[in-house]
Amino acid sequence: MHQRSSEPRMIANDAVQREGRCPACGSTRIRRTRRGYTGQADTPDQFISCADCGETTYEIISRTERELRVDRLEPGRRFKHEGAEYIVSRILKVGLDEALVYVRLAPPHPSSRTG
Repeated sequence: MHQRSSEPRMIANDAVQREGRCPACGSTRIRRTRRGYTGQADTPDQFISCADCGETTYEIISRTERELRVDRLEPGRRFKHEGAEYIVSRILKVGLDEALVYVRLAPPHPSSRTG
């Protein structure tokens, strides 16, 4: 017989979410808005708002199939959203015409040196 483990399963993103820090500045004074259409937030996206630096950092962005094609979104690709640059971690199709795009902040481009 198989026994179920009482330990919670950990997914790749758990460590970052449990940490509770702003990805932009490292502050712990953040407010996480979870995606959903019930409760306090009525938003298709999931994001973090920082009280110290004022940045909004997205974690999940909802897109239609058409938007995925037009923006050419695929895992590993860089793209801009709301003024910040992100890298697509994965895409989860949910429903007939919706996909959840999991993103992380892109590291800044190395500045070109002028001599």
